[in-house]
Amino acid sequence: MNTAKVIPFRRDHPEQPAPMRNAVVALGGGGARGLAHLGVLEVLKQTRVQVERYVGTSIGALIGAMCAVDDNIQRVQGKVMGFLDSPGFDHHQQQLFGSANVPDENANTGIMAWYDRAKYLYSAHRRLTRAVTQQSLLHDAMLTASIEELIPDIEFADLSMPLSIVAADLRSGHRVVLESGSVRTAIHASMALPGIFPPVEHNGMLLCDIGVVDSIPTAVASAYASDLTILVDIGQRNARMEKFDTAMDVMMRMQDIGEQILRREKTELADVHIRPELTGVSWFDFQNPEEVMERGRTAASEEFARHSFFRTGRTGHADAATGNHLDVQPPSENVRYR
Repeated sequence: MNTAKVIPFRRDHPEQPAPMRNAVVALGGGGARGLAHLGVLEVLKQTRVQVERYVGTSIGALIGAMCAVDDNIQRVQGKVMGFLDSPGFDHHQQQLFGSANVPDENANTGIMAWYDRAKYLYSAHRRLTRAVTQQSLLHDAMLTASIEELIPDIEFADLSMPLSIVAADLRSGHRVVLESGSVRTAIHASMALPGIFPPVEHNGMLLCDIGVVDSIPTAVASAYASDLTILVDIGQRNARMEKFDTAMDVMMRMQDIGEQILRREKTELADVHIRPELTGVSWFDFQNPEEVMERGRTAASEEFARHSFFRTGRTGHADAATGNHLDVQPPSENVRYR
């Protein structure tokens, strides 16, 4: 008897697993909170999604570059943990913050947190004269030394994985996407916090960290994505504020509001939005790196569970399956690729 005729719904062959998916991963800025990126990427490596490019801003540029150099996330995590435990890193922290107690920033978010840190640096290190006569409050030696410890002296062409690093050009006013030349220089430019570290001269541009106003590089990432765009957002959450004692307080608060609005709009460009719960973790707080990584793992696991294309079986996201980002073009205004 031909059972296929009697039981017409019977399949001669079992259903095949869904094909591997590809994703461009956008890694946002946020200082020490960027350790959560390592937890997110660890969980991502366990799914059926293959990373095809990293796009990073500030600390996201550093983590993305490390993963583009070495695809083994456990080795990358080990290298970061070893660096954070080193006497050299402790020396850099002492240079940055001195022996004074670190102020509490938990009440402030986004650019307000950076502003509070800048005010602290003015006071603790007595750099008022430097602030009005030079480009930055601090020299970039500690930033350079940190990058050199974690990233080999290679060019973008030598990377095993495509990488895009986003910064701002002070001269032209454009967002700049760096994809050629020295990887270390590009990371340095993307991490040069305006006013704190000096901007970086590079190919006629004067580059600095764009993260204080545009902390998630989703627009650039979605322009490259042939399938999925995954965003890892480690920015501060917008907290209510009551007191605005100076004109500077009002201006900086408006910048903070602008950054939050822009972040919300940028998240709409991503197919998957991962935002670890990082309340209480300040941008300079490297004291509990494993805890921050674990928060990244938790957020990634929870978000991936909502999407069937991270698991074996039939995909349930029709738009992603058609690769609807294939024809997306990068914004032409205020963007330059170098």
